[in-house]
Amino acid sequence: MERSCPGPEPEELREEVRTPVWMPLLAPTELQIAKLASGRPILVIAIDTEAEFDWRGPFLRTLTSVHNLRNQAKAQEIFDRFGVRPIYLVDYSVATQPEGYLPVRDILRSNRCEIGAHLHPWVTPPFDEVLSNRTSFSQNLPTFLQKEKLARLTEAITANLGVQPISYRAGRYGVGEEIADILGSLNYSIDMSVDPGIDMRHRDGPDFRRALDRPYWFGRQGGLLEIPSTSGFTGLIAHSGFPKSFSIGAYRQIARPRLNDMYSVGIFARLRLLERIPLTPEGVTLGELRRVTTTLLSRGQRIFVFNYHSSSLLPG
Repeated sequence: MERSCPGPEPEELREEVRTPVWMPLLAPTELQIAKLASGRPILVIAIDTEAEFDWRGPFLRTLTSVHNLRNQAKAQEIFDRFGVRPIYLVDYSVATQPEGYLPVRDILRSNRCEIGAHLHPWVTPPFDEVLSNRTSFSQNLPTFLQKEKLARLTEAITANLGVQPISYRAGRYGVGEEIADILGSLNYSIDMSVDPGIDMRHRDGPDFRRALDRPYWFGRQGGLLEIPSTSGFTGLIAHSGFPKSFSIGAYRQIARPRLNDMYSVGIFARLRLLERIPLTPEGVTLGELRRVTTTLLSRGQRIFVFNYHSSSLLPG
């Protein structure tokens, strides 16, 4: 399997077709799928390189500790062994504190990684929003504020890491259609914020049920490339011959908070009826990773995005 990050260059995937004026991010069509030349699968390693905080909240401006970055060298040794060049998607806390950006900059200067941007609005100025769970998702902020926060983050990365990032992932996957114009205005060409098959509206997040699970073009004239996160449905329901939309709908029902309080997701997974497995080492066993990878390969998937949070390497 080829190992690359963040994957093919956008121009390598572009198909010469007449594109519409606007290509949606959250509800793309099959015509937007990026065409790949034949070849082996491609593995993308994308690391949310960020401060330590509780992902369940509360989201406070003071949560800027970046002690975890001292541990990234251990993972990088593994990447180096296999010839992997990961992409570190850096948040504002990492980009503005020497304890955060110096370890990453050392890896970058030896050409062993790439750098992208990862926006957490609660720690990225300007601080014009009221802190809440809702405003922790960037797409719930006014467009001008989203743009200014990403501009500040981009400036910090450029100043302290010495590189203009072209890849972006929204913190908490908080992305909406307005991100296309924001990214274009700041010279980004790749987004990695989409988590296909998930509906996060019940907690003020986006709805990705209609998103594609393969790279696709979006924005004005299809000028931006989306490389979505990798996950797959396995189990009896997923392999029943019904379209993928059926698995997405079924999973949405069993994952509803009221049902999941009764461990519905775990029960369906344990019985091998329906299981959604993300390609991450966080809470996912090696056996599960093998199972979902084999399943997706059998369905013809070529690009796999393996993701973890840098803070996961900090004990405790």
